[in-house]
Amino acid sequence: MSFKDRFPLEIEFEVDRERLLRYLLIQARIGCFGLVLPFALCFAVAFFNSHLAPYRPAGFWFQFGWLVIYLLGGVLACAAFGGVLYFSYFQPSARLKAKNLRLMVDGPYLRLVSGGFVVLDQRFHFRDVSCYATLQGPLLRRCLLKSLCFRVQARSTAPPLRVTGLVDADRVRDVLCEIDASRELANVSSDQSGMTKPGESSV
Repeated sequence: MSFKDRFPLEIEFEVDRERLLRYLLIQARIGCFGLVLPFALCFAVAFFNSHLAPYRPAGFWFQFGWLVIYLLGGVLACAAFGGVLYFSYFQPSARLKAKNLRLMVDGPYLRLVSGGFVVLDQRFHFRDVSCYATLQGPLLRRCLLKSLCFRVQARSTAPPLRVTGLVDADRVRDVLCEIDASRELANVSSDQSGMTKPGESSV
């Protein structure tokens, strides 16, 4: 099968795995420690109020000292609980995600391999893919990365698929747009020519 674009039949885009891993690990730390900390402090204050209820007449510094102790206990509990989650699951998962990510062009198909402990290998025909865009938020900007976003027709009600970690995501977006324009109707053309009966000429 031949195409009108100037690109090879098969292409694998380069992934900056080092920066992607750093981005995923920062996300994991925020999730394991940053989100758990407010709940741990709320529990610490609740325990403080219940355990020191009989000592309400005590002086300000007495209660303040115990409050600090309870808050420190909450921080330590957050560090312990978050550390278990981070080192047992989220850190190994981030390393696997950075290792497994692949974005490839396979003829008229766009192939995306992603996931950590569970690897998902997807292929989309270019006629079903549209709306290529790049996205960069504060955390991505800090890691010098951009996300490539595209929409799949079968998932029109779902958010666009995001691929984070590509080297020069803007160039990848432009390349995919050019390839898409050439290859999205390739199978349709071949199917129509294949439907021509022997001895008949196609118009």
